[in-house]
Amino acid sequence: MDKLSIYGISIGGTKTAVTHAFYDGKFSSIKKETFTTFPNDPQKEIENIFSIIDGFNYKVDIISVAVGGPLDINKGLLLKPPHLPGFDNYPIVKILEDKYHSPIYMLNDADACALAEHKFGAGQHIKNMAYLTFGTGIGSGLILNNKLYTGQNGMAGEIGHVRLSETGPIGYDKTGSIEGYVAGGNIPLWAKEYIKGKITSLSQYESLATKDIAVEARKGDKVALEIFDEVAKRLGEAISILIDILNLDLVVIGGIYPRCLDLLEKRVLESVKYNSVKNNFEGCKVVPSMLNEKIDDYSSLMGIFLGDNMKTFYERYPELLEQKDHIEEAINILENCYKNNGKILVCGNGGSSADAAHITGELMKNFISRKPIKKDVFDKIKGEFEGEIANKLQLGIPCIDLTSQSALLTAFANDVDPEYIFAQQVVGYSQNSPQDVLICLSTSGNSKNVVNAAKVARSLGLKTISLTGKKESELSRLSSICIKAPEEETYKVQEYHLPIYHHICMELEKRL
Repeated sequence: MDKLSIYGISIGGTKTAVTHAFYDGKFSSIKKETFTTFPNDPQKEIENIFSIIDGFNYKVDIISVAVGGPLDINKGLLLKPPHLPGFDNYPIVKILEDKYHSPIYMLNDADACALAEHKFGAGQHIKNMAYLTFGTGIGSGLILNNKLYTGQNGMAGEIGHVRLSETGPIGYDKTGSIEGYVAGGNIPLWAKEYIKGKITSLSQYESLATKDIAVEARKGDKVALEIFDEVAKRLGEAISILIDILNLDLVVIGGIYPRCLDLLEKRVLESVKYNSVKNNFEGCKVVPSMLNEKIDDYSSLMGIFLGDNMKTFYERYPELLEQKDHIEEAINILENCYKNNGKILVCGNGGSSADAAHITGELMKNFISRKPIKKDVFDKIKGEFEGEIANKLQLGIPCIDLTSQSALLTAFANDVDPEYIFAQQVVGYSQNSPQDVLICLSTSGNSKNVVNAAKVARSLGLKTISLTGKKESELSRLSSICIKAPEEETYKVQEYHLPIYHHICMELEKRL
């Protein structure tokens, strides 16, 4: 993938940030500029955004917009966000499209944070998770089955609007709502009432803020600690709702939570445990944001993953969903092979021979992301080169194309038996290396020389991954994992093999 030039726009109630980064499988050269938001002046707000984008002086490939709801992401509208009075039904996507003639992707700020944590933070390799924004307001973004869930118009996950009691503090026009109790902008409002008639250092503050309550709580002020206990209790109730309804693996909390972990974490977990179904609680971790203060930089850029060019593998090839478990297990096998100092052997005939060479090429050099050689290896060889030449070397995943040894293949086929040309190499390379893995490519699954290689690999203790057509075959019976393309004709099967092994190579590279 060539580097894409991405702009991320994050519009908050007090601050707007415009971030630029390059993306080629990962973000690089991240730069950010901010200005005070103009909540009642959309024209001045958008002019400032234009000025910063133009000032960066990079091309505009994609613009990502992350902003608090309510939104209509299908129509590209800010509906009536409470933190942005004056932006009712504001067509921000169309305005940006008309100016820059580039793809514009908009998403709720909580959804953006959820994507950021899922791809780059605490939620990596987690199938089902939620991210809770815990700042001026409170909301949540949902990742379900490894995919962002936004609902009908981008309003899914608005947990802050759920009412916990008929009476209580008001949040988003609802008495007793989660946002009323927990949002950083609302805590001081009900705290002012709570402290009346009580002996507390909080009484000295003319204009009380959540951070002031935290300061006094850390000094041991009893009333301030009680306020944080109430916040923790209510936050735990909100989390338990998400856990019980969605049966999540992980809940990540940002904003105030990681900054006040000492005051909140223990009580929040107690509340979640008390309010959740036992099995659901025990199967779900509740953790602070790993990205923490960097979350805004990453989240504003997350719209890039909503574009067609960034759709997940299974969104692009839904007919391969039934092979997902086999594909993911193949990636696990290859990851373990590398981590145990094994090597990968690949074989096939005809077009599958070309695929074997293709796989070897993708693994033995950088594929999507830059993977420099490890420091200990770099230190050993850098003295042999002048300047930065050693930096050009890349982390290779050991892989051998068994179809490329023309002298060996022709000699063995002529002198011994062409049906064992690959089996002989498995013996030669892996007779003492049971951690190695054999990848077999055969559209029929019955190619004799490939089947023989699989038989030898199994006898030597190697795991075998096969890519075949949809019919049962010799390879499907012999292999540790058999990934079946949903076709029978040779060329159609091969048309699926390419994206399958590209996906495997890409995901393997990410893990290493």
